[in-house]
Amino acid sequence: MANQFNTIEFLEEYQRYPCLWDKSMPEFSNRIKRDHAEEQLLQITSSINNVKELRQKIRNIRCTYNQEVAKIKSSMRTGSGSSTVYKPKLAWFSYADSFLKKTSDIDNKSDTNLVILITYL
Repeated sequence: MANQFNTIEFLEEYQRYPCLWDKSMPEFSNRIKRDHAEEQLLQITSSINNVKELRQKIRNIRCTYNQEVAKIKSSMRTGSGSSTVYKPKLAWFSYADSFLKKTSDIDNKSDTNLVILITYL
């Protein structure tokens, strides 16, 4: 029987390697450092067998996280009261948000600049 994957434990280890998730770090662009961090993370994670699976797991978690953030933002734009703002039910969301929010804020700033630029034209 395969080991059960624990997303919160995985995120705790993933957070230790900001070169894998923090786009503002110079190491984020360094493929050698990222590969080394992935190898270290792979050694810790017993339920993932290779780097390809690890990258897919990270991609899935990040995609789900971004979808949840989009739902929150969408519910805030409706103009309804704060009681109707979407609250993620994922057990790991608040932990992931504690460190991934920084990178999504960077992404949103660039999106905002684009919207302003388009509005200006």
